[in-house]
Amino acid sequence: MLRNYLTIAWRNLLKDKFYSLINILGLTIGVTCGLLLLLYVTDELSFDRYHKKADQIYRIVSYITEPDKINKWQSTQPPLVTSLKRDYPFVENYVRFFPNGRVAFRQGEKRFYEEEVYAADSTVFDVFTHKFIEGDPKTALARPGSVVLTEKTARKFFGEGAALGQTLRTNDTTSYQVTGVIEDVPRNSHFTFNALLSLSPNERKADGWGGFYIVSYLVLPKNFDTRILESKFPQLYDKNMASIFKRMGIKITYQLQPLTSIHLYSKLDGEANGDISYVYIFSAVAFFMLLLASINYMNLATARSAKRSKEVGLRKVMGSLRSALMAQFLTESVLMTVLSLLLSLLFVALLLPFFNSVSGKEIQFRELIQPQFMLIALSIVVFTGFISGSYPAFYLSSFEPATVLKGSFNTKGGSFFRKMLVVVQFAISLIMLICTWIVYDQLHYMRDKDLGYNREQVLTIDYQDRQPRDRYNRLRSELLANPNVRSVATASSPTSNIGGRIIFGVESNAGLKEMGFKPMGVDHDYLQTMGMKVVAGRDFSDKIPADTSNGVLVNQAAVKRMGWKEPLGKKVLLGGLPQAGQQAPPEAKVVGVVKDFHQQSLYMPIEPMIMLYRPHNGVIHLKIDAQNADKTVEFIGRKWREIYPDRLFEYRFLDQDFESAYKADELRGRIFTAFSGLTILIACLGLFGLATFTTEQRVKEIGVRKVMGASVSSVVLLLSKDFTKLVLFSFPIAIPVAWYSMDRWLQHFPYKTDIGVGVFVLACVLTLLICWTTVVYQSIKAAIANPVKSLRSE
Repeated sequence: MLRNYLTIAWRNLLKDKFYSLINILGLTIGVTCGLLLLLYVTDELSFDRYHKKADQIYRIVSYITEPDKINKWQSTQPPLVTSLKRDYPFVENYVRFFPNGRVAFRQGEKRFYEEEVYAADSTVFDVFTHKFIEGDPKTALARPGSVVLTEKTARKFFGEGAALGQTLRTNDTTSYQVTGVIEDVPRNSHFTFNALLSLSPNERKADGWGGFYIVSYLVLPKNFDTRILESKFPQLYDKNMASIFKRMGIKITYQLQPLTSIHLYSKLDGEANGDISYVYIFSAVAFFMLLLASINYMNLATARSAKRSKEVGLRKVMGSLRSALMAQFLTESVLMTVLSLLLSLLFVALLLPFFNSVSGKEIQFRELIQPQFMLIALSIVVFTGFISGSYPAFYLSSFEPATVLKGSFNTKGGSFFRKMLVVVQFAISLIMLICTWIVYDQLHYMRDKDLGYNREQVLTIDYQDRQPRDRYNRLRSELLANPNVRSVATASSPTSNIGGRIIFGVESNAGLKEMGFKPMGVDHDYLQTMGMKVVAGRDFSDKIPADTSNGVLVNQAAVKRMGWKEPLGKKVLLGGLPQAGQQAPPEAKVVGVVKDFHQQSLYMPIEPMIMLYRPHNGVIHLKIDAQNADKTVEFIGRKWREIYPDRLFEYRFLDQDFESAYKADELRGRIFTAFSGLTILIACLGLFGLATFTTEQRVKEIGVRKVMGASVSSVVLLLSKDFTKLVLFSFPIAIPVAWYSMDRWLQHFPYKTDIGVGVFVLACVLTLLICWTTVVYQSIKAAIANPVKSLRSE
C-alpha cells in the first residue's frame, strides 16, 4: 500500500512540475532556514553544559542596594566563599577568580600581551571540567608561582614543544612556572580565559569585606534548594559587613545563579551575555518560516482541487475509503518535504561558513550529523509534512463523487480558506519587516547617539606598569612634535569602559555623606583630547599643582544625584568618613562640572562620577589627524620602541571598542534581516503560484473581456485587486502585534529610539509593492495574451 501511495505521489509531483517546483522551493527555503536557526538556538542552549558538575555549580552575584539605586554585580568580596565553606557543611567546594586583566608575558625573546588572565584557587579544576594536555589538574595551581595555559597560548610561546616546566616572566620580573596546558576553553562557555595563575600570598590571605572585585563559584549538592543558603545571607551581612556599609545606608545581599542559566538569563551591570529572548525570537522565526512554506503547499493544493476532484470521485466510486485518500494526500506532502529536507541539508552544509560569519558562531559541520540533530530534522519533516498536507487531505477527501462527476463541483469553501491563509502569510511577513526596521533603527540610534565625547581618531595605549610612567613626559613631547598628533593625555581607564565604584564622603544638604561614585583619574589634557565640555567652573590645570589633592571634577549625573544647586566649591573627601581613631582622608573641592558622557556602552545608564587630577595614569589617549593615519601610527610605534625598548607596542582605536560593544546585537540584527527577507520570499513564492493558477482559471473570462473591449490596464487591475485586498486585510493584524513586540523589546535599552508612524507606513507600502510586483507579471501576461486562443474551445 505504501509503495502504491509513493508511486502515485511521485507521478503527481512530475505531472505538475511548475507547482511542484514552487512547493519544493518554498519548503526548501523554510526547512533550510529552520535548520540553521535550530543550530543557532541549540548552540545558545548548550552554554556551560559540558562541565561534569554543571548542574551543581552556582555563581554568587551581589545586590548592593544604595538609598537611590540598586547595583547588580557579578563580583563579590574575597572572603565570602571561604566563609560559606567554613560555616555550612553542604557547600562541597568553591573557586574564586581574581582578575589580572592584560598581562605581558616574556619567554626568551618572545613577548606577548595576554588578555583574560586570572589568578584562581587550586580547586578550579575540581569545580570546572577542562581537559589537560600536559600536567596534573590536582596539583597544577597548588604552589605559588604556577601558571596553567590554554593550548593556543602555550603554542604562542613554545610552539609544538613541551610547555610543562617552562618559565614565563611578566614585566615586573615575576616568574611563573608552567604546570599545565589545557585545551582551549570551549566557545560555548560564559567565562573564558587564556591563562590561570596560582594565587599570590596577598590574594590567599585577602579578608576584606569592603571590596567587590572577584568572581566566585560554589559547588552544592544535586537538586539543592538554593533558598536554604540564600536565607543565610542576611546573617552574613550583619556579621561581617554591617559595620562597613550600614552607616552609608547600603544593604548587601547575594543570589545564587545556576551555571547553565548564566549565558541566557543573567543581566548584571556591565555584563555581556546572550539573551533568552533571542532564543524565543529565532525559534518563532523558524516556526513561522516552516508555517509559511506549509501555507504555500495548502494554498496551491486546495486551489488546484478542481483538477483532482474527478480523481477523488472515481476513487470513491471504485471503493476507496476516505482514510485511504487522506493517507495518499499526506504521503504526497511528506514526500515533498523529504525531498526538501535532502536539498536543505545540502544547502545548510554549503551555507554554514557564511552563517557562522554572519552570526558570530563557530558551528561545525559534524553537528549536522549528530543523532540528536538528525532526529530533530526528521521531526521537522513529519511536522511540516503533516501541517502542509492536513487540510488538503481533509478537504480533497471530503468531495462527494456524484457531485464532482456531474461537473457541478465548486471550490467556494476552499477559496475562503485560501484567502485566510494569504492574509496570515502577509501578516507574518509584515510583522517581520516592521520588526527588522525597528531593530535597525535602534542599532543606528546607538551608533549615532552623542556620547558626550569624540571617539573618532582616538588611539589608546595601555601601560599599567609603573616604570614607563617615568618616561611619559619625554614620550609626550616627542609625539606632540609631529603635527599629525593633535593631543596626548592619560586616564586611569579607556573612556569607553570606565568601571568600578568607590566610596567618597560628599557634602550634601544634611552634611557630609558617604556615597559610591565611579572614580576616574585624568590629567589636565584629557577633557580637551576627548572633546568633553565643562558646563560649570573650570578644567584641571597643570599650572595649579594643588588640583592633585584639592580639586575634583564631577559630572552632571553626580550633581543631580546630590541635589546641588551650586556644585562649585562643594566638599569631597577622597575616601569614606573617618571613624573613631582613624585619620581623615584628604579633602577636595569641586572645581568644575563636566557634561555627562557615556562611561560604557549605551546598554548602561550614565552614572555619577568623580574625576581626580592625576598627572600620570595607566592609559594613554592620543588624538591623531585622519590624514596619514597609518604613517602617524607608525611614527607613534617607533617613538614608543625608542623610549620603551623592553615594552610591546600595542594600541587600539577607541571607536573599535565602541563597535565591539554592539557586535552581538549587530550580528543578531543581520540574522533577523536575512530571515525576514526569506520570509517575504516564501510568501511571494506562494502568491506567485496562486496568481498563476488564478489567471489560468480565469483565462476565458479575460478573453471575453478583451473581446468586449477591455484594456490591458483594466485586466491587470482586475486580477490584482483581489490580492491587494488580502494584503490590506493583513495590515490591522500585523501592525498591533509588531508594535507591541518591539515596544517590549526596546524596554531593555536605557536609551532607545522612538517607534514612529513612518516605520509602519513605509513597511505597509513596501509590502504592497512586493505584492504587486509578484502578481503583476502574471496579470500582464494574461492581459496581453491573444483572446482567440483562450476562446477557441468555445
